[in-house]
Amino acid sequence: MQDRKTHGLSRRTLLGSALAMPFVSGTTTLAMAQGAAQTYPTRSPRIVVPFAAGGPTDVLTRIAAERASAMLGKQLVVENKGGAGGNIAGEQVAQAEADGYTMLVAGQSILAINKALYKKLSYDPAVDFAYVGMLGVIANVLLVNPSAVPVHSVAELIALAKKKPGDIAYASNGPGSLTHLTTALFAKQAGIELLHVPYQGAAPLMTDLIAGRVGMTFTAASAALPLVRSGQLRAIAVTTGKRSRFTPETPTLVESGFPALDMPTWFGVVARTATPQPILARLRSIFGEITANPDYAKALEGKSMEPMPIAPDAADAFLAKERKLWVEAVKIAGVSID
Repeated sequence: MQDRKTHGLSRRTLLGSALAMPFVSGTTTLAMAQGAAQTYPTRSPRIVVPFAAGGPTDVLTRIAAERASAMLGKQLVVENKGGAGGNIAGEQVAQAEADGYTMLVAGQSILAINKALYKKLSYDPAVDFAYVGMLGVIANVLLVNPSAVPVHSVAELIALAKKKPGDIAYASNGPGSLTHLTTALFAKQAGIELLHVPYQGAAPLMTDLIAGRVGMTFTAASAALPLVRSGQLRAIAVTTGKRSRFTPETPTLVESGFPALDMPTWFGVVARTATPQPILARLRSIFGEITANPDYAKALEGKSMEPMPIAPDAADAFLAKERKLWVEAVKIAGVSID
């Protein structure tokens, strides 16, 4: 009888222990994650930039990284991995450990366009990456050569293009580039036909635009404004939802009759989705504090950039809207890359 009681007790004890194991395991995992967050970082994290050093995205990242390093207590190392429309950097970070030590600077191309543009993509940005913060925004300017395209407004450009379908040539940075897709969206909504002339690199593009061999393009304000002020080119619109502080006299595409064309170039920071939540929370807090600081805005001002803080709880809606817009642009442009 005693053996039976002991045997029954042992079975109940074992059963209770087995049922408790998932709870204990989950509690242990949570405790480990919280412990990791408290000690994070124990070494220098890195942030991968999908462009070469010295460009606007790299400069923006280094301004933020300097401030993040001070707050983290460890150097945030900037690593440049350009190529393949950002996919080399995207793939590298998607395959990295989900521990908060590898982050990615990503804009429309990586987070909203490439999934629709590239037939073979080894990562899914909507699944593999978690939002950390928004670094900033660059206003793009619709530029025309005053001799080749003698217009002063978007309305005049549309009227001229409708009189001469396919005659006005626009320059882009290549098929599937932001310049290409932005112009394709604009032309579709304006009901006009333009001639696409792709370039490899910004320098030959701007050289031909200044010379009048092409008539128009969209480009970053930092590159556009010196040429506008010198009288070589004319700005007729910006792609931000409100007028840019760097060229307040230039109307937006939105106020020119295109409410859907609020499409500046933006860059955010993402990490692996499986990164422990306490570490993600700390990184989000750090980058949120950086971009809300007036000192950060002042540092960006000299580069013709502006902060664009987006809270983590608003990021999903923002990214969903961006993906819808740019997937449509890829379809309109009829472009696909193997």
